[in-house]
Amino acid sequence: FTVGEKQTETNNIRVCQPLMLPFLNLPGIRAFNKKSVVHHVRKELKTLQMNSPIMVVTAPNACDYINHFNESSVVYYCVDDFSEWPGLDKKLVKAMENKLLNESDILVATSQNLYENIERQGKKVNLLTHGVDIKSFSTPQSNEHILLNDIPKPRVGYFGLFDNRSNKKLLMDIARLLPEISFVITGGIETDVSQLQKIKNIYLTGSIPYVELAKMAKGFDICMLPYKINKLTDSIQPLKFKEYLATGKPIISTPIKEAIKLKDYLDIAETETQWAESIQKNLIGLSPSTREKRALFIKNQSWETKSEQFLQFIFDADTVSQSK
Repeated sequence: FTVGEKQTETNNIRVCQPLMLPFLNLPGIRAFNKKSVVHHVRKELKTLQMNSPIMVVTAPNACDYINHFNESSVVYYCVDDFSEWPGLDKKLVKAMENKLLNESDILVATSQNLYENIERQGKKVNLLTHGVDIKSFSTPQSNEHILLNDIPKPRVGYFGLFDNRSNKKLLMDIARLLPEISFVITGGIETDVSQLQKIKNIYLTGSIPYVELAKMAKGFDICMLPYKINKLTDSIQPLKFKEYLATGKPIISTPIKEAIKLKDYLDIAETETQWAESIQKNLIGLSPSTREKRALFIKNQSWETKSEQFLQFIFDADTVSQSK
């Protein structure tokens, strides 16, 4: 069940958007949010005639809503370590997640680090890494994106949210070291980029629709993931990894844990010198053997395959429950 108030393109997904307030550390606000969410979701469930839904949650604050919808089971789909996010109350988020872990019937983690964090608490957890829309990113594009028209080649590009997880200093150092290379950032910006904007060979295109990302990638010679190395990035499994892989483009990433797991399919570089060497090497493109190895890996990473695995976790848990 998704939270927001509009129909999507498919007819079997309903979206509702209960009124919720920030400052969850205040008991009165937390109680108001609980009342608002429970009221609106119950109303939607009644309209849909769903008497015992499976409840899937992805954020720790959802712990307050468990056992209020006559749910047949609760799945915690753990996609990030929210306690490490800047600006959030770490102690409060940890307490909420612990409650969620204790009250959920099925636990699913999207990265090895999240999996191990949950397992250390004595919980049975399933690992399910992110998937990719293979068709969208692997289908050859006739033209590169129009936003690249005035950006000189060769280009090293990034698409996605650019925020405090991104290593701005590293990117600036690489750009200064390789003034003949254009570095392109496409997507929403949630960090101060004023220093980046002063460097002539760094280009910020802004956001584009998801369906246009393949056209943007067509214009990249190399795809990059210049993340910082810290507790927050230890737990992320960026969607971009597999989207980049599906494009067939060379990839360079800093050594975050999930990148190291995929080192057979991409280059790992930490310092600006290592990045410069890797960029120069990868400008010639991928070898046939690397292309073949990547293609074999990515064909089993579709969202269709991931959804089947997700459902299997639920069915297996249900079978075990019924046998007791």
